[in-house]
Amino acid sequence: MRFLKTGIAFIWVLLLCTALASLETRERPARFRILHFNDFHGQVEPSVGKTGEESGGLARLIGMADSRREAARAERVETRIVCAGDVFTGTAFSTLFQGDPEFQVLKKAGLFAMTAGNHEWDFGAGTLMRRISDSGIPLLLCNVSAAEPSHAFWRPWTAVRTGGIVVGFTGVTTPETPTTTAPGNTEGFAFSDPVSALSALCRENPGGWDFLVVLSHCGFEQDRRIAREVGGVGLIVGGHDHKVMETPHLENGVPIVQAGDRGRFLGEVEIALSRSSPPAVTGRLLSVSPSTGENGEVAALLRPYLEKEEAALGAVLGRLPAALSGDRVLLRTGEAPLGDFVADALREASGAEAAFINGGALRAGLPSGDVTGRDLYACLPFFDSLTTVLLTGEQVQALLDRCASMPREDPPGGFLQVSGVEAVYDGGRAVSVRIGNAPLDRARSYRVACTQFLLSGGDGLAEFKAGRDARDWGLSLQEILRRELARPDLRIPESGGRIVRR
Repeated sequence: MRFLKTGIAFIWVLLLCTALASLETRERPARFRILHFNDFHGQVEPSVGKTGEESGGLARLIGMADSRREAARAERVETRIVCAGDVFTGTAFSTLFQGDPEFQVLKKAGLFAMTAGNHEWDFGAGTLMRRISDSGIPLLLCNVSAAEPSHAFWRPWTAVRTGGIVVGFTGVTTPETPTTTAPGNTEGFAFSDPVSALSALCRENPGGWDFLVVLSHCGFEQDRRIAREVGGVGLIVGGHDHKVMETPHLENGVPIVQAGDRGRFLGEVEIALSRSSPPAVTGRLLSVSPSTGENGEVAALLRPYLEKEEAALGAVLGRLPAALSGDRVLLRTGEAPLGDFVADALREASGAEAAFINGGALRAGLPSGDVTGRDLYACLPFFDSLTTVLLTGEQVQALLDRCASMPREDPPGGFLQVSGVEAVYDGGRAVSVRIGNAPLDRARSYRVACTQFLLSGGDGLAEFKAGRDARDWGLSLQEILRRELARPDLRIPESGGRIVRR
């Protein structure tokens, strides 16, 4: 009898230990890791800073991702790599090959999913569709719809299961996309408010996910709005405004991350997921530098493309006596020497009284000394042409008022660089405006030069579209600047006085 009681007691202890072990297993959080980057802009080679330091490079970025995935495998942690948009546009390389090599690399690297940036549409919807189809990379968009449903080449969401937890992924892009790419590129597609689209998706939760990751190419302020207004979002992986966020920003309890631009950083986020406790999210940025090991296969894949680029664009077009900075903030907040140079070239080529070019059209500076085709296409990567149009003085005033009221924090690309114009920006308005050394006459009309992009109302500058007697000169911006650089008497205009900010 004593042995029977001892046996029963032993069984109870064994059952209790088993139950506790089972409970511990159920309660132990599942670990899930996300590697992320955004706003790559075709920067396949390392970018060089003002002091000569290198950062980024696609072979190094993928080498860093390989290293982090290998570490995760050793820790038995599920890992996925994602992109928050703008793989395309920003270098001569990207313009020349329209993103084909970049997508070949991302396919080889096992990119799990991406959302579309506004620049993904720069070569037309057909090119983007081919890149997605050929690579097999899931493009996630829940706030874009196609007039013809069969033309939708994206999906609204996808999901992965880890440790019994379902992690969902979706994507949103800026609803301003139709005005930030060339006219016609988004024809047949509608871009809706990301908050409304995400709210509807989260209410339905078609994937039955326990945790939702949003890949967002909407910018930090919109991401904050999403975090405040959409219930059910677990993490926002952001892009569009190139923010370097060393650690996650918490908004309404939702972490927001972003990894700068041009592959200078790889973001790493770890999520601890459990059904019995809130998710715990930590994150950091990893610098991609010369000490980062390259992925040899990626380097080999890119090499012949880089050789073709050198053959096509390596020739010297002319010489500049001084460098012209392509600083993004400078071009989008005030008068910039590069903006003066390009706007003057447009005005001289057309004989117009004034000329305008949006700061967002200029994507890189021009070096002192020899300027090559590669430099030119890096500066002006968009295929756009010179146009002229008649604007009333009232319309010119409205355009300049728009620029005067644009924010200096995260400035938009619609800020206008000018030629033949002088204005003081004070209190969100343009005052003391002069064209051709005479005060602006709001009642008369002026022949102004601009680009086809601006003439279509790009960047929301509707006054150009409302002008009269428009003419397309059939000259690309690259050809105009090529001719300017070839001039033996080339001079850089003196800067100052065109745009004065108070």
